[in-house]
Amino acid sequence: MTTDQAPAGADPAESDVAKFNDVVGRILSTVWGDNYHAGYWESEHDTSSNEVAQWRMNDVMIRKMGVAPGDRVLDVGCGVGAPAFQLAEQTGATVVGVTISRTHVDGFRRLAAERGIDHLASIELIDALAMPYPDDSFDAAWVVESFINIDRPGGLRSISRVLKPGGRLVFSDVVRPPHPVADTEEARTEMLEAMEMADLPTREQYLRWLEEAGFTDVEVEDLTANMQPTGKRMAAGAREHYDALVAELGAEAGVIMDQMMTSIDFDYLVISARLPVADQ
Repeated sequence: MTTDQAPAGADPAESDVAKFNDVVGRILSTVWGDNYHAGYWESEHDTSSNEVAQWRMNDVMIRKMGVAPGDRVLDVGCGVGAPAFQLAEQTGATVVGVTISRTHVDGFRRLAAERGIDHLASIELIDALAMPYPDDSFDAAWVVESFINIDRPGGLRSISRVLKPGGRLVFSDVVRPPHPVADTEEARTEMLEAMEMADLPTREQYLRWLEEAGFTDVEVEDLTANMQPTGKRMAAGAREHYDALVAELGAEAGVIMDQMMTSIDFDYLVISARLPVADQ
């Protein structure tokens, strides 16, 4: 299983996952934009642009966060910050992003300054499974698809520790569908290995992990239908920029984009939960 965890005392940016994410981030910024996540389309007839759909998905998660000016939000696996910037701008909350990618750190800081949001949005080079923050450091946390490269049970426990009592967690992730799938186990394994992804969990596993990490009031929203255009549009972007990115980044970029142009069956969920308040 792929995780963010580096050996004790090691630089997290030197891990294989960090180096892989440096390449993936460059690819995604080119073929998809600075929101490294699925878009949200209202229906099969919705012709919104990729960018509009991506911001719309951010809106879905921001509404579930329920944060306000003065709140401190943890963004785990924040990429170059596009969702964090939107969250800060719309709510006035302070957002602290953590990542193990040096290129994401550089990109986040540059884009935050260009957008004039660096007084509310900051980033640190930190392993999500070994965060140095004291207990009860954040009012809320979100994880925008980044659990695909993090040990999920360990990540949930790590987030639970740094959240204040009553703190809210919102995250998006892909899970195994409860119904038979069209792809083969071999194809699924190839995809997960090529993309440095942990195995897809079931919904039931997630519910158990959340409970074990101390979360309650869990709500699950299935947005599989709304994000369906993402795969085809991302594949089109990969085809358009394939040769140029392989020339720039090497053969590894070709392997990644080959997988972006294929597909496996999964369900896409947005899950929210909270920690009990102190007197419960």
